[in-house]
Amino acid sequence: MSAGVVRRVLMLLLAVLLVLVWQGSLDSPFVYDDKIEVVGNATLRDLDEWRAIATYNVSRPLLVLSYALDFARNGLQPRGYHLSNLLVAGLAAWWAFLLAESLLRLARISQPMLRAGLVAAIWVAHPMGVEAVVYITGRSESLCALFSFFSLWAWAEALRLEREGERGTPWRAASLLAFLGAVSSKEVGAMVPAAALAMELLFATGGLGARLRSVRWAWMVPTAALIGLAAWLRLQHAASFLPKEVDRPLLVQLLTQSESWLHYLRLWLLPWGQTIFHHLPDADPAGLRAWLALGGWVAVVLAGLAWGRKVPLAGLALLCGALFLLPSSSFVALKENMAEHRAYQTGFWLLLAIGATVPERWGRAALGLGVAAILGLGGLSQLRHRAWSSEVALWQEAVDRGPEVAQAWYGLADAHRFAADFDRAIEAYRRALELEPSYLDAWTNLGIAQASLGDVGGARESFRSALRESPTYCKAHANLGVLAAGQKDWDEAMVAFRTAALYCPDNARAHLGLCELYRGPIRDRERAIFHCEAYLVLAPTSEQSQQVKEWVLELTF
Repeated sequence: MSAGVVRRVLMLLLAVLLVLVWQGSLDSPFVYDDKIEVVGNATLRDLDEWRAIATYNVSRPLLVLSYALDFARNGLQPRGYHLSNLLVAGLAAWWAFLLAESLLRLARISQPMLRAGLVAAIWVAHPMGVEAVVYITGRSESLCALFSFFSLWAWAEALRLEREGERGTPWRAASLLAFLGAVSSKEVGAMVPAAALAMELLFATGGLGARLRSVRWAWMVPTAALIGLAAWLRLQHAASFLPKEVDRPLLVQLLTQSESWLHYLRLWLLPWGQTIFHHLPDADPAGLRAWLALGGWVAVVLAGLAWGRKVPLAGLALLCGALFLLPSSSFVALKENMAEHRAYQTGFWLLLAIGATVPERWGRAALGLGVAAILGLGGLSQLRHRAWSSEVALWQEAVDRGPEVAQAWYGLADAHRFAADFDRAIEAYRRALELEPSYLDAWTNLGIAQASLGDVGGARESFRSALRESPTYCKAHANLGVLAAGQKDWDEAMVAFRTAALYCPDNARAHLGLCELYRGPIRDRERAIFHCEAYLVLAPTSEQSQQVKEWVLELTF
């Protein structure tokens, strides 16, 4: 059987494996950030509005376009989105396999196709892939992986052809196009050029100077231009180049992330204790745990360097794994210190390092271990994605993993509230507040759940409890306004909405409340127009925007 036929058979088996492992997740609902990025994203509703699609998240226009295409075919039926996720994950698996094979051939490691097949299959079956394959918002990871792997595979093919005296220009051009796809899917795609450069240096010959001279630097110019364009576009649509979801001192951020790297490594080697929410508290620079974690991280880095000296391709793979984790797990302070999907590509590179290192003499034993790993991990993945059968089940798992974590209880409470199970939601919100009495969003959503049951007095007290913790908390002021308006207490509603707008001029709900009050019971045409237009600027794609536009026309003419 020719190598080409064997390669196609292995790719077919990878596709079959992906379907067998993950097809049970096709009926999973929209959960967590899906409610914002898909269900609540009005820009997806019309493909003709391509500018809105392209600028909704300027760092991920290709991802948002994929959601818009899904919406055009499936509306808000999640099964169609999950089918797209499987398609993207399957293509990513194919190019993971092709990339691994190309790198193993370049490194002249024996049985490259078999090793690459096992690496890709273990990666496909691994339960750490659940957030990239099952979670619709996690498509950013699998889509970025697809284009990243394609880009690096094309680069590797160019190197192979040039080593044989042939032209690699078409492959390098294809690599650049795929890189554009990667960086348009998620910011981590910007690491592709660094990985390609590392690849060039590894497979060149001679000393460091000779290796640097052998790099085709001219091909780095368009890459740098693309990165510069992406950075410029982000700056046009964001307050700063790097996102900053929370205020966290740099030392605390780095110490915390040194521990998160160890957790990612452990979960890829021993996938147990997975959850959508890992409670990794900010490191205390004065505490022993933070410095032990840093010491563990340094030890891992030193071990990786030693490994790379012994097996150069393993060193390259470990470096690439680190590169693709750096954007989300280093300097940038994100709200969640750890999320499993961030290590999706890193897991492939770790498995490639292991696959490149297995001695040829292990032969059938290595093959048997690989097949056993695929079967065992595939079984764990099927168990794992059952938690995604409902949002309540997903957050119940998080609570089971961290019963003393307020954020987990808050997530469970929100899941119950979205399912209209307000009694259980109230119970879970109260548990979150027992653990963290200053949890403002928990007080707010507790009040919303109480109001949904008709307990206006309880809701009002919950909102006021939030204000006792933070007098300038605008959500609570706005919600008090909604309660008062519902009771037709126009004066109290006016005070609450105006207070919210004073503290937070960009609070859309406050402007909507004032728009309604000044248009209706408290007649003031000019102020009504002002607040209605302010609302439209702040929430142009909301469900109420069309009605507010009609009000503005009515008030104007």
